Amino acid sequence: MTDQTVKQTVITPAADKTHLDLAEYGDRDQVVALGKRLQTMLPGNLTLDQALTVAQYAWLMDANSLRGEIYPATIRGRFCLIEGYKLLVRWAKRQCPYSERFEPMDPRELPEDAIGARCWILREDARPLLRDLIQGGATWREAFEIAATSAIGIVTKADRTTREGKPMDPPVSWTWQQVAEKRALKNALNRSHGAPSPREIAAMSWNVNGTRTIQADWEDCSPGLPAEARERLAEQKARARLAPPDPRTPEQVLAAGNALLHQSELQI
Repeated sequence: MTDQTVKQTVITPAADKTHLDLAEYGDRDQVVALGKRLQTMLPGNLTLDQALTVAQYAWLMDANSLRGEIYPATIRGRFCLIEGYKLLVRWAKRQCPYSERFEPMDPRELPEDAIGARCWILREDARPLLRDLIQGGATWREAFEIAATSAIGIVTKADRTTREGKPMDPPVSWTWQQVAEKRALKNALNRSHGAPSPREIAAMSWNVNGTRTIQADWEDCSPGLPAEARERLAEQKARARLAPPDPRTPEQVLAAGNALLHQSELQI
């Protein structure tokens, strides 16, 4: 993988996915229902065909498409599915904690009118090497460049231009510099930690703070909720679903509640 690579899966939607034989992807009605829901939740004004493509990919890989970490984009006329950087970050931190550092790139290193960033990753297990190098006489910068791993991320002029030659806006609430930094981060993590398999990516997409969620935990999330709020709601539902049943009778639960209330009144 080169410094400028952004991991993506190129998909060519069929003209009408609602009439495909979806046996290998899962139940037809469930895939169509998921696709219609994704059409309202994911950014980009997806067509139904594109939303069904995302749904089929998610079903095939057992990935969580409702979390916004496997998202669609049209890049240079091709419909792509892109794995979000937050998912890669969580996977990498499970392999080995790390610290990150961003630096601007020298314009002379960049193609004309491009925006770039360099990301350095220092793994926790590389800190002893950093310390030994400094104690051996190396400057901090010299030691850091040996102990850490770096990669660059570049946003070219073509990335910021539509097929009609018009300027294109960056993703909502982002700048193009931040896009370059996130590309650099993904590339650096792939170098320092390796790349997760598609199955590992799919498994991580359902994990919220160590709690394994399922699709039903996400289905009541409003499309307008921020991603963090959707995650909290899904985690709460999963914890409630996974909690062991209360062995007490309703009368015993009521009595325990009344006892706690009485105790708090005494303390007041």
